[in-house]
Amino acid sequence: MSDDGAPADGVRIPEEGIPGFCIHLRTKRYYYGSIDQVLEVADLSTTAQFWCLRTMQVVGPDEEVVSPRTCRAGRSCCVPPEA
Repeated sequence: MSDDGAPADGVRIPEEGIPGFCIHLRTKRYYYGSIDQVLEVADLSTTAQFWCLRTMQVVGPDEEVVSPRTCRAGRSCCVPPEA
């Protein structure tokens, strides 16, 4: 990470979110990692904790569990990133 808080590779996560995921899905890595690092956590981590910005809990507004596998287009509460 650089002195300004950006990841070492300089690639910040865009404000509109990560393609393929609801814009309200969060994990700690979102705030200090690059898009690639967040996607790696989403795909590989068995211990990463995710939460919804709308509820600030591990369940979404539809009362279903929040995860990279479930917080995608098609879920009733999902808000996809701008194209």
